Amino acid sequence: MKISNFIRVIVIISVILLAFPNANAQQSLVNPVVAVTGSVFNAVTHEPVTVFIVVVDETGKRISATRSNSAENGYYYIPSLKPGKKYYLTVNQPEYCKEKFELDIANTTKYQEISKDFLVTPMVQNAKIPLMIPPFELNKSKLRVGAEDFLEDLNSTLTNNPQIKFEILCYPDNDVDKARNKQLTDERSKTLLNFFITKGIDPTRVSAYGSVTSDPKNPPPTSKKAKGKRYIGPSYIVIKQL
Repeated sequence: MKISNFIRVIVIISVILLAFPNANAQQSLVNPVVAVTGSVFNAVTHEPVTVFIVVVDETGKRISATRSNSAENGYYYIPSLKPGKKYYLTVNQPEYCKEKFELDIANTTKYQEISKDFLVTPMVQNAKIPLMIPPFELNKSKLRVGAEDFLEDLNSTLTNNPQIKFEILCYPDNDVDKARNKQLTDERSKTLLNFFITKGIDPTRVSAYGSVTSDPKNPPPTSKKAKGKRYIGPSYIVIKQL
C-alpha cells in the first residue's frame, strides 16, 4: 500500500511538471519584454561605427551593455527591456563625444522588437556636424515648426560634453545677393545660438557665423528640383576646441 501511495505522488508531481514545463517561459508570458535594435553612425561621415553602449534605467542603474558592429552597418541589439519603462543608451569612449539617448518603451502585452538608429559625434577638432533637417524655411531666419524637437539631440551632445567649444555655421539659400545672404545667415546662426543658450549652454562656449556664399560641399542645385522640394542652405555645428 505504501508503494502505491508513493507512485500516486510521483504521478501527481509529473502531471504538475508537464502542465508547467518552464517557469521562466510562463513568467515571460505574464511579463513580456521588448528588444531594441538599430544602427550607429558617425554624425559627420554617416559611416557605420563600432561603439560600446551601456543601458541604464532612470535611477542610473546599469541594466545591460552591448557593442555596435561597423562591419554589419553599425548594428546593435539590446534584449529584455521592460515595457512602460524609460532607459538611456550611453556612449562614453575617447574618440567620440559622450552621448546619452533617451529611450521610452511603450506598454505592451507581448514580445516586441523596436528599431532606433542614432548618430555619435567624433571628438575631432574642426569636425562639421550637419543639422540633418533644415531648421529654417526658405529665406527665413525663424526656427521652423518642430525644429526644436530634432535640435534636442544636438543640445544633449553639447550638454554632455561641457569641455567642447563650438561654432554655429549657417550657409545661404543661393548666391544671388551677398549682402542679403550675410544678413540672413547671421540671423540664422544667432537664432540657433539663442536656442542653445536658452537650453542651458554656457554662452562662452559658443560662437555664431553666417557665410556670404553657399556651402561649397553642398551647393544649390543647378537644375530644377522635384516639385515641392526646395534647397535651403545647410547649417552646421563645428567643434572649435576640445
